[in-house]
Amino acid sequence: MKKKWRWPLAGFVLGAVVGATVLTVNVVGASSPERVAVRAAGFGEILHTPVLLARAGDPVELSFDVVCGARKDAPESHCNPAGSVFVRPAGRSTFSKLPLEREPDGLLSAVVPAGETGTGFDYYVVMDNGRGQTASLPEAGADAPQHVWPLEDWTTVDLGAAHFGQARAPSSVVRELSWGRDDAGIGLDSGREQSRIGPSAFDVAPDGSVVLLDQVNRRLVLLRRGARPAHVPIAFSGGEGDLAVDGAGKIYVLDSGTRPMVSAFTPAGASIATAALAEPIADMIRVGPSGPLVHSYPSEMWLPTGPGRPPFGPERQLATAQPARSADGGIGVVVHASPAAVKLALVRGDRVVRAWLLHSESSFGEVQLAEPYGDGMVVVVRLWNEKHAEFRVLRLGANGLLQSFDVAPAEWAESASLSRFRLHGSTLYQLRSDPSGIEIARFEIGGTT
Repeated sequence: MKKKWRWPLAGFVLGAVVGATVLTVNVVGASSPERVAVRAAGFGEILHTPVLLARAGDPVELSFDVVCGARKDAPESHCNPAGSVFVRPAGRSTFSKLPLEREPDGLLSAVVPAGETGTGFDYYVVMDNGRGQTASLPEAGADAPQHVWPLEDWTTVDLGAAHFGQARAPSSVVRELSWGRDDAGIGLDSGREQSRIGPSAFDVAPDGSVVLLDQVNRRLVLLRRGARPAHVPIAFSGGEGDLAVDGAGKIYVLDSGTRPMVSAFTPAGASIATAALAEPIADMIRVGPSGPLVHSYPSEMWLPTGPGRPPFGPERQLATAQPARSADGGIGVVVHASPAAVKLALVRGDRVVRAWLLHSESSFGEVQLAEPYGDGMVVVVRLWNEKHAEFRVLRLGANGLLQSFDVAPAEWAESASLSRFRLHGSTLYQLRSDPSGIEIARFEIGGTT
């Protein structure tokens, strides 16, 4: 059933969530207002939650905040930020300037008038911290601005309440590995006063084999059918990372350390190239039609790093960044999530092809996965309350919900926040862990029509 509704003016972007310490509900792949990033040296930090999706023809408020950077001569000094938003309706070449006004809550905001939102619009902000230092967000400004897609029609899906404890069992288990550092094990890092850390991420290669990022042991684990695990030592900071495999079997590893890096490997694990990421924080790597894409902050954009050697440098990454994740067939994927609702859209250029609004009586956590599937999407969301959490797998079509089932979190050890699920053909794969080790489980989704 399709309904008209009023879009909120702020929210969470792809993967953003409400924190819940016990449930490991972490901010992933998407931003919340708490997400910050260091801008130019001494400038401070710009905070912004991109709108991404807004009701066509409604005014749209854009809000920003600045956290002052310390000055060497006066570490406790404050700044007095001011700035402007530059906006252009979709299809136009010229930006107009909207001064930012200070709100009672201290935020700086501007309202894009209704007359400029009907076809969607691009925007970027230029901020001055009051000390003579300026910064743009996104950093490339007019060359790669943020975008807001207009929504005239969407499909509303009410998920009702979560049914904790009624999860579907896997169709099969592809592989099991015990904790350990030998050739038959997978790394586990744990201590009396720290979280248990297991493998960070995984992906499925075109031939159905599985590649694991065993960051505790600083290696890739190649799990091919009928063969013993093969190990490839890699340089890795030891923190959180992510991994993606392209259609040719090439492996891309995101090392989200002090300075995020993306490394490319052949299907056998031989090193190809390494690229430094243009932005200071990154949480996801996925493969698009033209190569790997990294979701990063503070821009909240997908940065391309290039499919081979040489990789793209920081300037090219910023200048070609996009707010939608590119998928096959010229489709872009846009996700905007909050605890109360999740908004999803498939877009083509400036046009929304199809959109859905998800509601639930339970709170939403992160959006683990959102992939085009037939004429709709397969989506995995976390539903949670103060005591329980589960994943809900959804197959969405043009007219609404086609399939839905629950999956147990099975996250005894932590992984990267948005890397527990991968879709390969019509099969959903999940990285699961318990006190004995990890397993890669499969769930069959069903037809695409």
